[in-house]
Amino acid sequence: MGEVADIDEVDSGVGERPNLTAKVYELLTDLLIRGELRPGDVITERRMAERLNASRTPIREALGRLEAEGLVYKQPSRGVTVSPFSTEAFVDILNVRQLLEADAARLAAGRISKQKLDAIRVAQKALAQNPSPTLSEIWETDDLLHGEIADAAGNPLMASLIRDLRRRTHVFNAYRNVTGKKVAKEEDAALLDALEAGDGEAARKAMADHIEVVKLAIIERLAGGRR
Repeated sequence: MGEVADIDEVDSGVGERPNLTAKVYELLTDLLIRGELRPGDVITERRMAERLNASRTPIREALGRLEAEGLVYKQPSRGVTVSPFSTEAFVDILNVRQLLEADAARLAAGRISKQKLDAIRVAQKALAQNPSPTLSEIWETDDLLHGEIADAAGNPLMASLIRDLRRRTHVFNAYRNVTGKKVAKEEDAALLDALEAGDGEAARKAMADHIEVVKLAIIERLAGGRR
């Protein structure tokens, strides 16, 4: 298993708890994205508290947040279990992402600095030249593009929904070992060019095409794996 950052903390007061819960939530989400927690795995508060060097209260609260997002569920007498994830649910998420993120790209066109767009291009080029990127590296590079667009769209609720759906997508990728690495290279370039030019309609179409190519490639790979 990979290394997980510790939370060196003492539960000293209620005022500290929201921040600690957020940190634990991010660490648990990272374990899911990296495939270290997989569908059917049982998560006990005590063992996870020891692993993350945290008290059980923020562990419990973070697990409650993951349960609300559908990534884990409670089983009587067994504790919290990582949720199963069907291909159909994955496609449903991508369909919703396609609608939300296409509109986010339209709204974000012309609102992201050239410096940030160039940084995204550099990161994408480095990923493309990496023969065997990790899931974490793919996630980080992908998040530069999609996260920046979600924020620049200027709609906090939309940005929150997009991030939630993207986390679920990457959790699915982690346990299915599906990456879709650079299957949308041309769409990426068209999207970045449209964002830089401030062309909202072109950005909307490029994002829709980007997610469609990813979706079809991953469905094809999953279908091939079942033969």
